[in-house]
Formats: sequence, C-alpha cells, structure tokens
Amino acid sequence: MDKAPLVSIIIPNFNHSRFLRERLESVFNQTFEDFEVILLDDASTDNSVEILEEYAKDPRVSHLVVNKENSGSPFRQWQRGIELSQGKYIWIAESDDSCEPDFLLTCVAMMKNNPKAVIAFGGSITIDENSSKIEIDNDRWYDKRFKKRQGECRVFDGIRYITHNLIWINYIYNASGTLFRRDAYGDGSEFESCMKMRNAGDWLFWSIMATKGDVIEIYRKLNHFRFHSGSTTREGVNKGKSNGNLFDEDFIVLRHIFENTRIPTLRKMIRLGALMKKIQRAQMSEEDRKAAYLKGKELLKYNKKDYLTERISKTLSNFIPGISTIRNDRL
Repeated sequence: MDKAPLVSIIIPNFNHSRFLRERLESVFNQTFEDFEVILLDDASTDNSVEILEEYAKDPRVSHLVVNKENSGSPFRQWQRGIELSQGKYIWIAESDDSCEPDFLLTCVAMMKNNPKAVIAFGGSITIDENSSKIEIDNDRWYDKRFKKRQGECRVFDGIRYITHNLIWINYIYNASGTLFRRDAYGDGSEFESCMKMRNAGDWLFWSIMATKGDVIEIYRKLNHFRFHSGSTTREGVNKGKSNGNLFDEDFIVLRHIFENTRIPTLRKMIRLGALMKKIQRAQMSEEDRKAAYLKGKELLKYNKKDYLTERISKTLSNFIPGISTIRNDRL
C-alpha cells in the first residue's frame, strides 16, 4: 500500500471456517473502501487457513498471520492485530459475525464528525448458526426512549458512559459492531490486563478505552452478531449458570472501574449488592458459590449493607423514578 489506510480491519479467527466466507465477503464488500485487512488465525484445526490463504491474495490484505500454537486468549489476537495496524481507526471483525455493507461508512462518518470520540458502535441483528435472524435484543433497545432513537446517534462523555453504563454490564458486547481510534490504544501497556482474560477482556478493554474520549452509540442494527447454541462464554454468567470461575474476571473489571473512576457511593453500593445477588442466584454448587463470594469480597470489599441497599433500591425503583438500577442508570 502506497499510503496508510484510514481503517485497519482485524479478523481474528479460530475454527470458524463454516462462517469465514460470509464474514470476509461482508468485509470486502463494504461501501467504504479505504481500509487494510489483517487476517489472523489462532492455530485452527479446521480448513480455516485454506480459506484465509485464498482471500489473502486480495491486495487489500496487508497481513496473514497463522499461529502454530493457540494463544490461549482471543484478546491476544486483538493485541497482535492492533500492533500490525496502520489505520487511524480499528475494526475488530470477529470471524463468525457479519455486517451490513454500510457499516464502515456509517461508523467512520460518525467518528470524523466527532473528533473527541474514541469509540463508535451500532446495534446488532442476532443470527443463528445458519445466518437466520433470531429475536434476541442484545442491544436492550426495548423501552420507549430507545425506540425513539432509532436511526439516530448519541455522543456521550466517556467517563459518564462508564459510570452510568459500563459499571453495570458490557453494553459494547460485540467488537464486530465497534470502531475505535488507534491512538487511544497507545503502546498497549494500559490494556495488557485485558489480554490475559478469556471472557471479560472486552468489557475491561472498552472500560479503559472510554476514559480516553467520547463514546458514540449509533441506533441502527449494522452488525450481524452470531449466537452459538451451547456457547461457553461469559454469557453463562449473565444467564446465571457458572462453576464460579467466570465471576473472577467480572471482579477484576469492577475493581478497575472503582479504582479508576469516581463512582457515587450509593451507586457503588447498589452495584456491589447486585453482584452479590447474582452470585447468590447463580446455578452452581454451594462450594463454588462460597468460593466466588469470598473472592469477590476480598477484591471488592462488599458487605451485607451493599446487598440490603440494592434490595431496598430495587423495591423503591418501582415507585420512585431515578433510583439507581441497571435500567434507570443507562444513558
């Protein structure tokens, strides 16, 4: 390439040969064309590499890197791709997802129009393993205020976005629907702890990234997020199914947010109480539950007062608007 592209598209893959062509076609057929593609394979055992080698012939592909041994974390692939990138903006296009042809055009325009923004992300159509649409609203756009925002975008101060949104859950739940600024990543040292994770590394990644500038939410479903039946990701925690270990990374993310962002005391107590409730209701053995509870207590210093505060606030929220809850706090 004669000049640096505006966007670097990183496609990290592991054993997704079944979905790779759909993914790659959705990338190469973007209406926005000023990009490079970085193909990464994490020691797949299917025929992924054969497909990647075929597409690597496209002049827009700047790198094809095939690991001989699996890295052990999907976020190590993010790191490798970012290190190789030349673009001002980064798009991590997960190999099992897909998107609309104007995904990049829309996100790049939003970033250009809002120079303080470090993240822009849109909504997702959820698809199954056969690429058929399924009625799951991972964006949580089901109440009236979000229905009114359809087709619009909103720009939020990054710190406010953390204290109101990311403190509760990872609303930026799919990297495939997200564009971010390369310079906000810097030399990567701040993000090293994310790379050691297996499940919640993205939640921590966006929580750090949001401290660097504004966050744009685009209320259009530009991404196609693939839902895998029997998935063993941190969704297990969100659905209350866990052996206890998946809470460990949640503890780390929340501790990072509490240590690096000023959270109002009442909101922090309610959030900790909500975590305690989640552990209490998770489907796990009592031994695992006790271990998770004690580890969380050690890292986050929660107590019964936090739990009671959350329970009381939850009840009062039915009668008093504005009480902190995951739904009420969201910007």
